[in-house]
Amino acid sequence: MLTPLRVLTGIVVLEAVAVWGYVALLVAAAIEEPGVWRVIGLVALFVVAFTLLTVGLWRRRRWVRAPLIVLHLLLTVVGTSLVAGGTPVAGALLVVIPLACVGLLLSSAAGGALTPPSRTG
Repeated sequence: MLTPLRVLTGIVVLEAVAVWGYVALLVAAAIEEPGVWRVIGLVALFVVAFTLLTVGLWRRRRWVRAPLIVLHLLLTVVGTSLVAGGTPVAGALLVVIPLACVGLLLSSAAGGALTPPSRTG
């Protein structure tokens, strides 16, 4: 049976792999152009964030919820800009999938499956 946490973890792993692929595509396409490296650096921040948050979610850490919600809401803004800019399919994907992830992150089933931090004194 698929639990919300498993579905969420699968989506976040796929997002992390997709962002890694996008960075590799940008690097391959823009080796000669100096101005593109700023964009690659910005996308690389998303790569690092998605990778660390994926590992935290895989280990069922509770602290991962808030950063993932913020990151997915930022992706929703990017998707809205893409829809307004003339690429509606990619934009719609970047609106629907992150909003579904936010809904899963806010569900009580996913929250209950994450382990609380240990309180050692």
